[in-house]
Formats: sequence, structure tokens, C-alpha cells
Amino acid sequence: MHICLISLDYKPYRSSGLTIYAEDLAQGLLTRGHQVTVLAAQRCALPSHHWIDGVEVYRVRADKLDWITYSLRAVQLLARLQRERAFSLIHFLDVHFAYPYHGVYVASIWQSFRQRLTAHHGGPYHTGRVDWVRRQAYYRVARTFFEHRSVKNAVRLVASCRSTRDEFVAHYHIPFGRIDLAVQGINTELFCPTPHPELRKKLGLEHCRILLFLGFITPRKGMEYLGQAMCQLPEDVHLLVGGRWDESYRKIFRKVVGPAAHRVHDIGFLRDEDRPLYYSLADVYVSPSFLEGLGITPIEAMACGTPAVVTSATSGPEEVGNAGIVVPACDSRSLAAGIRSLLDDNELRCRLGQAGREKVLAEYSHLRMADLTIQCYERACLKS
Repeated sequence: MHICLISLDYKPYRSSGLTIYAEDLAQGLLTRGHQVTVLAAQRCALPSHHWIDGVEVYRVRADKLDWITYSLRAVQLLARLQRERAFSLIHFLDVHFAYPYHGVYVASIWQSFRQRLTAHHGGPYHTGRVDWVRRQAYYRVARTFFEHRSVKNAVRLVASCRSTRDEFVAHYHIPFGRIDLAVQGINTELFCPTPHPELRKKLGLEHCRILLFLGFITPRKGMEYLGQAMCQLPEDVHLLVGGRWDESYRKIFRKVVGPAAHRVHDIGFLRDEDRPLYYSLADVYVSPSFLEGLGITPIEAMACGTPAVVTSATSGPEEVGNAGIVVPACDSRSLAAGIRSLLDDNELRCRLGQAGREKVLAEYSHLRMADLTIQCYERACLKS
């Protein structure tokens, strides 16, 4: 098959975990013998047409309206490409990008706009009153004019976890049989236990216990609760934070972490080859998020043999299963207790670390993701 993947971004530029999903799915499809073309936004002076690792990439201009205008331009480009070649299937990697398209397509579903409107104590996550109002308006407009149309018109939907599937069945009236589960996978050869004793020394943390968080850090990640938890943990517990911050949210985190600020270390945006080193360095990985389509970083940590503490919100329990610690969302005391239960019990930490690695190898490889997604494509082709 010749698959066209439509993603807001594609390497080398990453704006969210969705970009990593696009990269891993494309490589999985290539490995399985399929041809892949990607449409993405043009950023940072990237060329409008080039090849990356065997994938043909076309890029269209993005602007301040981001995915809304990107989607219009991507669909216009897709129409031109379809006059030149026959794609076997069109796959929008976020269902919201599909709103201007009128052909047959498959779409991936993640967080719904209904969830974004209610995720934090019944309202939208935010960084202040003005941001709360802005998000209320944005999410309501997006749900009304873009989301419902895109979800309704997809021939099949792809969910990476059961909680997302159940959200769209319950609140968007999508028949259960129209949604395929295809868990997001990772490169298990890259993400594996990678000891690096010199890294701990380089960071000046030889006699410390280390927590780690990596990601695109926006208000839905719940980092304020991790900041509060740090204030409840012993002085020898240090937190490494890596990724790209929403700057307004960073200010909130710094205010909350207060007296524990000297035990929080910002390590910046890590290269792919460095991430396994930091996962392996950490004693515990922590994901305090209260809204995820599927949190990929706890899975990457588990692949490196590091146990994770996640929250019970949305996909958290599915990410770790019996190989991690699950605590209530938006509860810093429970989060601190869950972290402490691992830090203070070496045997439990080692046992869960090994179980996590085994779980990832069995369930979360990028090739398994590709195989499950191909099954969805085959069902879509039969229907169309």
C-alpha cells in the first residue's frame, strides 16, 4: 500500500508527542514494506519537499492559527498530489486535521475537546483567568465546527488506548466497531537499559535519588502537583525536567515548587540518543498528567527498566498496567506517597522495572503499532 500520513509536524521539528507518533508509525509501515508519504507543516526554513529516512515529506506553510489553517492547506496539497498518484489510504494522525477533507480517510483520536473543556476540576486546564477564557472559547468552537464533522466522516478511527476509545463511544456516539485499537509503539532497540555512571557524576547527583520527567510541558501535564510533591519528599530526592515548556506554565511551576527549587534541574530538550541515558539514570519516572491520549514517556522509561508513577486519569493505568504505580490525579500527597513507595523499596523498584521492560517488549513496539494500524487500513479499504 501507499499510505499518506497527515501530521501537523514531522522531524526534524517536533511540537508534541504526536510528531513522535508520526515518525514511529512511518518507520513501522516502511519496515512492513509499505510506501509512505507525509504531509506536515513547514517550519524553521525546512524545504517544501524532501526525503527523510525513506519517507517522502511535503510541507505546507503554517501560521498563527496553526492546525486550523494547516489542515486547509494540507488538504489542498493532498488534492494536487492525488491527481498525480493513487494513494491506497489517507490517514489523518489527529482526527481534527480532517475537517476540510471530503474523501475516504482513517483518523487517529487522542484527547477530545470535550475532555479538554472538563479535564481540570470540571473546567479547562489553564495558566490564569485570561487563558481560562481563551481556552473555553477555543475548545467550544473547535468541538462544534471541526471535531464533530471530522469524527463523523472518518471511515474508521484509530485509538491508542481504551480510555480514548470509550470517550468517543460515550460522548460522540461513535459505534464501538468503528474504532480500532492500535497502541502507540516505540523503538525498543533505542529505548533499552543504558547505564551511564558518569552521567550521575556529571550532574553532581552521585549521592541523590533521582526523579525524571520528560515531555512537552503544558498545563495538562499536572506539573504543579509534582512541584508540590517535591516539597514533601526528602532532601536527597532531586527532579530532572527535560522538554519544551509553555513559559507561562513554567512560572506557575516555579512558584509552586518554592523551597524545593534547588532540587529541580532543567535539563532542556534532549536528543533522541540521550533520552535512554536519562531514563536509565532515574530511579523513578513520574508522569502527573491529568489528560493523555496515551502518555508515551512512561512507556519509554519502562523500556529502559525504570518504573513509573502515573495518575489514574485517562490512559495512565493502561500505560503501566501492573508494572508501575498508579495514584489519583491532581493529588500531590498521593503522588508523593507513590514516589516514596518506590524510592524506599529497592526490591519493588527492581521488580517493577523488569516487569515494565517485559510489558513494553510484548505490547508497545513500533512494529506492533504498525501491524495493528495496517489491520485498520485493511478494514477501511474493505468498507470503501
